[in-house]
Amino acid sequence: MVYQSLWGNTAAVARAIAAGLGPSTRVAHTGEVSPSQVEGLDLLVVGAPVHGMTLPTAQSVTSVGRRTTGPGEMPANLKQPLLREWLSAIPRGPLQAAAFDTRVKGFLGRGGTSTIERLLKTQGCQLVTRGEGFIVVNQRAVHESASMLQEGELSRAQAWGAGLRELAQPPPALG
Repeated sequence: MVYQSLWGNTAAVARAIAAGLGPSTRVAHTGEVSPSQVEGLDLLVVGAPVHGMTLPTAQSVTSVGRRTTGPGEMPANLKQPLLREWLSAIPRGPLQAAAFDTRVKGFLGRGGTSTIERLLKTQGCQLVTRGEGFIVVNQRAVHESASMLQEGELSRAQAWGAGLRELAQPPPALG
């Protein structure tokens, strides 16, 4: 499980998905794990927040960093490498994978999951299911980590993780 997170929402969803996948699931942000470490995994699950209907870019993250924070507000974590760059560096080859994002509810498409899925396919990954979006409530002021998630999203993320566990099982041997 690899993610990029600014205010902890995507990180919280990643941990919930990992709980559904099982206790041996490792959870790390893009700065904590090397892209080369995906070799030999049973399943790679990756996620990021949506910025401008796609994954964060250097420009969008810089813009977030320029935002003035008021008293009691937490600043965004701008130190994590971009997920799009991390994905571009994973070794090519067959690997089962799934994508998720955290997004504002609306009719703006599939957010970051479609970009993540495209990048995974470019690297030779096989998607086990269609990516999933988890809803955040857009707030101007963020006072605590993961506080923008819509109620029930962490339970839904854990259930999605349990479903991924079933989808990623190797097919039974014939004969």
